[in-house]
Formats: sequence, structure tokens, C-alpha cells
Amino acid sequence: MNNTVLNLAGLNANEKLEKLISTFETLQGKDSLEVCAETSLQPLLSSFQEKFWGSYDWHPLENGPTQWRVVLHRAPNANRERGLKDFMGFDHYRCDELYAATENAAQSGNLEATRSLFGAFELGMTHHFNMEEQGFFPAFEQATGMTQGPTMVMRMEHRQMLGVIGQMRQAVNQNDLAGVIRAGTTLMVLMRQHNIKEEQMLYPMGDMHLGSVQPLLRTMQAL
Repeated sequence: MNNTVLNLAGLNANEKLEKLISTFETLQGKDSLEVCAETSLQPLLSSFQEKFWGSYDWHPLENGPTQWRVVLHRAPNANRERGLKDFMGFDHYRCDELYAATENAAQSGNLEATRSLFGAFELGMTHHFNMEEQGFFPAFEQATGMTQGPTMVMRMEHRQMLGVIGQMRQAVNQNDLAGVIRAGTTLMVLMRQHNIKEEQMLYPMGDMHLGSVQPLLRTMQAL
């Protein structure tokens, strides 16, 4: 597995897209591509979706103010449509991996790495929650008529996890690696319980009630 870094700084919109496409097409298997630029990569995502939707995963790593970074992976089983469970379940896995890397850096006493990894983890979690609360949950509630059921519980748990993530951020800002680990241990318990509920119950319910979710997933990814 290789991790390629692509710097698009200084290129115009067309040049950025051409460079991204030519580099992405060289990826094999589980290779990843980290893309960075001096401006938001959001417009680039819209153009990239038109050509490659279904064949990749796209996740934010840094959102300004001087640098924007995203990571792309070749999607597993790119020849078939993925449902909510696959799409969002992979994002759970990615956020879990970022948390584990943050914890390992803190345990090893590496403040710089902890700060960088925590930033990517926090952004990933925020993006994940936004995809659900601004995309999936409203669509699910409209399709099922259930507004006081599982989505209400998930929103409450999001607020709880964001509170603990805030404690981690405070510890990072205070160079308190022990505090990062303590808050992170609590967060991991909450994440595991939350993810099980979504992956075993809510996402399958969404796939059942919403039918083809590809337009919804595209909108969610672009949030």
C-alpha cells in the first residue's frame, strides 16, 4: 500500500482537475492519495464526482485557513453500488484508525504528531456527523415518519461525543498528552457503542427504506 502526496498549489481549476485525474488513475488496490492545495478543494470534488463517483472514497484531513488537504482511496467493490452501511461503515473505520493513531502518538510522547493527527480525527468526526445530521437523518425521517426514534438518539450521542472531543482539543492545546489519553479512552467507549447501533440497526434500516441512496451519498460526501 502506497501513500502518494499530490500538491495542487498554484494551478488553475482545470489544471487541478487534470492533475488529480491523471494521478488518481495510477492508484492500485489499497493505495491512497493525499491531495493538498492553498484553497478549498470543494469545487474540485464536484467535478471529480461527475467522472469517478463510486470508484473512490474522499475524506477531509485539513480545512484551511492556509492549507486544505483531503485523502482519496480506491473504493472496494467499485463495480457495484454501495449502500449506507458500506459507505458510512467505512467512515467509522477510518475515524477509528485516526483515533488509534492519535492515541499512539500521545502515548509515545510525540506532541507534534498528536496535534496533527488529532486535527484530522476531529475534522473526520465532524464531517461524519454532518453527513448524518444534514443528509442521512433528514432523508430517513422523511421516508419513515420517525422523528423521535433512532435519529433523535443518535443526535444526542453526537453531542455527547463532541463534548469529549472538545476535552481532547483542550488537552492538546495545553500540551497535556495524559489528558488527551484520558478523554480519548472515554470517547472510544462512546464511539464503539454508537457505531454498533448505527451499523447493525440504523444504516440497514436506511438502506431498506430509502432505496437507491447514490444521490444522497454524493450530497453527503460533498458537505
